Amino acid sequence: MIDKQMIEALKTEAGAAIDAHAGDLRQISLDLRDHPEVGWTEAYAASRLSDYLESHGFAMERGVGGLETAFRATLDSGKPGPTIAILAEYDALPDVGHGCGHNLIAAGALGAGLGLQSVLDQLGGKVIVFGTPAEELTDQSQGKIQLLKAGEFAGIDVSLMFHPWTVSAPINSSLAFVSMMDIVFHGQTAHAAADPWNGRNALDGVIMTFNHISALRQHVQPDVRMHGIISDGGVVPNIIPERAAARIMLRARKRDRVREVLEKVKAGVEGAAVATGTTVDISVNTEAADTVAYPTLQALTRANYEALGEPFEAPIDWTASTDFGDVSYAMPAESFFITLGAGDLTWHSTEVVDAVGKEPALRSMLVGARVLAMDAIDLLADPALLEQARGEMPDAG
Repeated sequence: MIDKQMIEALKTEAGAAIDAHAGDLRQISLDLRDHPEVGWTEAYAASRLSDYLESHGFAMERGVGGLETAFRATLDSGKPGPTIAILAEYDALPDVGHGCGHNLIAAGALGAGLGLQSVLDQLGGKVIVFGTPAEELTDQSQGKIQLLKAGEFAGIDVSLMFHPWTVSAPINSSLAFVSMMDIVFHGQTAHAAADPWNGRNALDGVIMTFNHISALRQHVQPDVRMHGIISDGGVVPNIIPERAAARIMLRARKRDRVREVLEKVKAGVEGAAVATGTTVDISVNTEAADTVAYPTLQALTRANYEALGEPFEAPIDWTASTDFGDVSYAMPAESFFITLGAGDLTWHSTEVVDAVGKEPALRSMLVGARVLAMDAIDLLADPALLEQARGEMPDAG
């Protein structure tokens, strides 16, 4: 274990390295904001980020886990020690752009990695800046979940990242979710006026499904969220729809509760098919876990924010979902909020797109990068902290 005075000196050195790259980090963040790409298409972002890291001495692997826009940039001290991953997200939202601030996450992860590069030889171990695409929900499993399944997190001891929000604070939890995609009802066409009795209305099945969900809301726990869209409602009003489809998302504080709600919703879907004389196909293709809080890692983050003289609020139980939750079940992991410095905002909106390009958000990104580097230095310098965090894993009792 390295003494406290030395640790503080290393943190100062890492902070100075981040400051030296601050101009580039700001520009990269703004560049990604101006070139938004939705999940699985982030070719520009992945190239911009990985090229920069490679040009500064990181060993680069592109297309890891079979995902074209994933990358892993590694610094290896050649000495014993843990492997710490700093996670980068960089996908944007359809139509909106960077309304979740992932451009800040990406540039901040680069900053943390570059700060750690300046001190790693004095600490030992490895640092990985891990590019993880497609955090926003699309029609398939999110990036980190696929990377976990592909074994790309093997050998990583702890994962760290931050996420933009309205305040800087620990993320105490997030909602688990199941996305039930392509609920498709199949019926029979008929003339809606001349002989509707010969038709079986697939749209009625979808509408009954939404009515079932609305009734079910009275009988679920307050943390449960159920929401969806009609993705196919038929062709024209004078033809009984033979096909209709919906997409439903379910969320709750814990994944076991989500699964319970899923079974109740499925029962309603199947009942709607019976009631309307239709048939239905139900496809569940995306599931993500809630986020596990690690008190040891949260304490490091708070101490490092306070050491920088920056405000850090009380822990937040986030009512959104993220594939970081699955990472937090697989290993000790810490994600915290950084403020955009723009007050309360409607999230996933053009308000956020505007805010992430302004100076308060860019400054907050650099603070977050320093805290990530400081957390990593604490863990690299004192192996007992990592062991303590491992003892807090859900399956560790």
